[in-house]
Amino acid sequence: MKIKKITPLFLVAIFFLNSINSFAQNMANLIPTNTATHTAIATGNWNDPAIWDTGTIPSDAAIVVIPAGLDVRYNSNSSAHIFAIRVDGDFRVVKYSASGQTALTVDFIVGLGNSFLKFLTNSNTNGIINVNITPFDIEAHKAGTSGYPQVWNAAAKAHFSDGATSYKVTRNYDTSGPRLYTYADAIAAGSPLTGNTQTTFNDGVGVIGRHQWDPDQVSIGIVTMGKIKVAGQPKLVMSMLTANAMKNTNTLQLSDDVLTQGWLVGDTLLVTRGGNRGATGNGEDEVVIQSISADGKTITLTSNLLKNHQGRLADGLHCYVGNLTRNITFKSGDKSQVTRRGHFMSMMNDSNVEITNAAFVDMGRTDKSQLLDDFIWGQWLQTDIFQSYMTALGQEIAEVVKNPANEIINSRGRYSIHLHHVGSTSTSNIATVTGNVVWGNPGWAITQHDSYANISNNVVYDVIGAGIVSEAGNELGFWDNNLVSNVSSGHTTQVYDAALLFDDYLYAGSGFAMKGRGVICRDNVISNTNEGVSIMNMNPVITVGSQNQKRMDATALATLRGSYNVDNFPLDINGYSKEGDGIIPAEVALILERTTIIGSGQGLRSIERDMGINSETRSIFDGFKAWGVNTGLRINYQTDYSFNDVFISGKNNNSLGVMLWKHSHNQTFNRIKMVDLGYAIEVSKLVGKNNGPFKTRNNGFTPWIFVDLETINVTQMYKIGKESASATANYTEHGDNTIHLSSADITSRPTTFTVLDPTLLEVDYATAALDFKIDGIITDDYGSYKMGVRQAWAQVTGSGQPLRAGYPERMYEFASTAKLDEYVANNGVYKDQNTNEIYFIITENLPNRLTNQYTPFPVRIKILNPPGSYLTAAVTESALDLAPKNRIVSRFATVTQSTTDTSLSFDGTPITAEAQKAVDGNNNGRINAQLFQQGYVPVGSLSATTTEMEPWFDMDLGEKKIIEFIDIWNSVNLNGAALETPSTHFKDFYVLVSDVPFAQTSLADSKVNANFEYLKDGNPTRKFSLNNLGIEGQYIRIQAVGNTKLEFAEVEVVGRKITAPLSVDDENKSTDTFRLYPNPTDGTVYIDFGKNERNVTIEMSNLLGQMVYQKQFNNFNNGQVELEGATGVYLLKIKTATKTRVYKIIKK
Repeated sequence: MKIKKITPLFLVAIFFLNSINSFAQNMANLIPTNTATHTAIATGNWNDPAIWDTGTIPSDAAIVVIPAGLDVRYNSNSSAHIFAIRVDGDFRVVKYSASGQTALTVDFIVGLGNSFLKFLTNSNTNGIINVNITPFDIEAHKAGTSGYPQVWNAAAKAHFSDGATSYKVTRNYDTSGPRLYTYADAIAAGSPLTGNTQTTFNDGVGVIGRHQWDPDQVSIGIVTMGKIKVAGQPKLVMSMLTANAMKNTNTLQLSDDVLTQGWLVGDTLLVTRGGNRGATGNGEDEVVIQSISADGKTITLTSNLLKNHQGRLADGLHCYVGNLTRNITFKSGDKSQVTRRGHFMSMMNDSNVEITNAAFVDMGRTDKSQLLDDFIWGQWLQTDIFQSYMTALGQEIAEVVKNPANEIINSRGRYSIHLHHVGSTSTSNIATVTGNVVWGNPGWAITQHDSYANISNNVVYDVIGAGIVSEAGNELGFWDNNLVSNVSSGHTTQVYDAALLFDDYLYAGSGFAMKGRGVICRDNVISNTNEGVSIMNMNPVITVGSQNQKRMDATALATLRGSYNVDNFPLDINGYSKEGDGIIPAEVALILERTTIIGSGQGLRSIERDMGINSETRSIFDGFKAWGVNTGLRINYQTDYSFNDVFISGKNNNSLGVMLWKHSHNQTFNRIKMVDLGYAIEVSKLVGKNNGPFKTRNNGFTPWIFVDLETINVTQMYKIGKESASATANYTEHGDNTIHLSSADITSRPTTFTVLDPTLLEVDYATAALDFKIDGIITDDYGSYKMGVRQAWAQVTGSGQPLRAGYPERMYEFASTAKLDEYVANNGVYKDQNTNEIYFIITENLPNRLTNQYTPFPVRIKILNPPGSYLTAAVTESALDLAPKNRIVSRFATVTQSTTDTSLSFDGTPITAEAQKAVDGNNNGRINAQLFQQGYVPVGSLSATTTEMEPWFDMDLGEKKIIEFIDIWNSVNLNGAALETPSTHFKDFYVLVSDVPFAQTSLADSKVNANFEYLKDGNPTRKFSLNNLGIEGQYIRIQAVGNTKLEFAEVEVVGRKITAPLSVDDENKSTDTFRLYPNPTDGTVYIDFGKNERNVTIEMSNLLGQMVYQKQFNNFNNGQVELEGATGVYLLKIKTATKTRVYKIIKK
């Protein structure tokens, strides 16, 4: 096998453009104009012979061409079987009267680039349109046995064919070899393919034997590269039951007035199942409306229900009723074989895509019960991504190529509704797919591929593989208020093999299946699926010829997500980065609001993401309800997810709330209720066989925070187990960092960022060493955490090679010095007044894990050996920009304690408990933390004194600082599978702050020495916080009352340097005629110039640089500023035409 090195992004660009041009050319050649039996010569009605060149109306076997500039209106109720319609102009299928119907039976409609296809019957007085996509027997017609008059000319007979020899090929492979880490490893390993077998395949009138003129298998369907508008009568998509609807009854009580929202007698309805544990006779019903009450909320059915539909109204949950009837229907006329089914695709044109209020019944022929066979692994590629192994979990590490046309039986891309490369950039128009029904599909129902779209208010029912899909990875838009039900699993190929070798994924039976994570999902209901929401985080291949996997456009992501707009990828544009433009799909933050999953296997499944995250982006799940599931949230191999207002209930005694057992990093759960479960949380499994060695695959310090966790009828809090039953090790206590808090423990506070290693923040222009790393600590409402992903230390091979990659620091690298030049030209270059060093700024937008709000932080990157042009262009930042900001000062402090307990051990392993462990960045309160990390890191992460009189813990900040926040984290008592409890000694201690060292040891003397003191009460808690202090000091002592011990998981102090230019300096005194008072203030600051000033700007910001007040005045003499923020320190900037003043204001 020939294996070559190709730069992936260059390959992407070349082949993507070629594939678009090739596909467009193929589309134009599918129906040559010289094959037409009828060509329109004028605008008018289809049934008017005068508009056709033959003077006859198209009928059975017709090949119709509508040239550019002409508009043909079809409103016939015809049973004629049209073979093909080529549209270069406009083609309208309409039904404007209420009686009768418009019917069209056709094999293939293709709209070219300037066409406009319209299917219109959207008024309440309009009737019905039925479009039947039915395969035409080409060979029978050519042979004169179709039963239709022979109207084809010689060109048509020569061009169109069917029955060409095709093969179903089984491709064999072997991926059982050792893990491949580097490109050199992959080259040495060679091809994973090991040969194939083939058999002939004939589907009769289906699409397979047409590849001599239709190599892309797009016929038997409606495909357009132009504008499209489908507009049926709108209907309310679904309504929740307000009362139980039991079998053998025939009424439904609804929460909405459906009579005024389009529901009619005779409509077919879907009634979903409920999720109550132990419910009998649970399931779906398909029923028909017999009558609707005057208030529109009671439905009488034509037959009794066959299933029970019971709710859980105390938790806002009940079954849903979806309307399956629309007055426009696209339907497959022959579904006897999957390759005879029709499909619907809008592609490569975003100028007008509207698909609304139509039903797509038995459409789609991509078969997710079978492995796709249109693409196959072709070669290994040397990726541009900074960190990537050569496995299915790698990023852009292989090329897959298209198979020969006569060997493709199961092609991707032929779905019920398919938006194909419609456009997903910051300038793309949004496509609309709303109000539709997809009923019956062997593959994906609604597929958004490389598109910006609104996919909302749809019903998807009875499909295989997945309901609604974002296919390529760069999709944006909105999925709102959809109902998806009855999605079954597809084929059983191992997911890693399918993704890497066949570019096949998302076939496991998911309601929502998302490779493109940029779509915002709100108010959706998903019922009876294997996986409610499934996220495809693997991105191993570049797909030559179709571009099924694409990077996210960074500008689009930062500008098209409404209230969630944030720029986390400053170098992924303009060719700045060595990785190239665009964001790896797995890095994009998910946004799901108010999602309801009913009666499914898993509520959320999102795995295999942690190795590719080189940014701080938090995914948000607000109001996620998983009612009646085997597993609520499966988030192994996952990082940075925030859950708020979550409900999870189980199907059976073994159901699980949250699965976190391996490589799950920095997850938060705020207000989560779990009921009817066997287990609430699955923590680390013990990995290893027989006598070991043993390890756990979570790292022991990454936090899993649970706030206000409520459990009802949950057998065990923790599921603690072994991966292998043969393991002999004792494993009854997990060592993961589970943190349980109440909302009373949480205080709103500003997000801060602290650089840990400034030596990583530099590039060298002279040597073109243009890579740098950002390593730091983020603090927010929950406490502190380290940026990046640090894999478990024990996840290494015997040679020390990590089994999993990660980004413990954020990595950047410019593509060239020319691109660095361009960046500084666009974003500025700066000079340090004190050192004369030249630097540029990267802005890191960093999240608060509770509020999910981002705060921008400038990170200054030193430029060694800069060119002269930089020296000339460099400017100095303002005093306000350079003013000290809050940061976690405790990580750089010197700590000591009165004594150190040397008697601690766990299961025979000694535990060191020196003071330094209270400032190591790990607030895991378990004594056995990191026990199974095979000695790569010390066991335990807590400090402890012996039991003594008035023990103390001291912290020296190195210099006097303004101290704003202090968090002291308690250790916990281990409790097996039950909830751990706070250690009981965490009470009755003082926090003392002083300008001078605490020389004495007694508490009384220490209090005398202190400038400030705070007392922790007698109630042991998981943490003790002091907020918005605004005090000054260098030395902090924590000292207990009486004979006891001190034991801390972590002590975190947030503060900042004190600098003379921004000190208070008694601003009440006058300088010239200007006065500013009072300071400190309770909230009102008075400003008096003593004279009139022109063009005055007054700005107030907190120490994070966040503006809290800004106003401009043409003329200003005196006035006041109301400071409405929290207590603390603010910076007041007053700018006039001649002078700028900056003052530090303290709000008490």
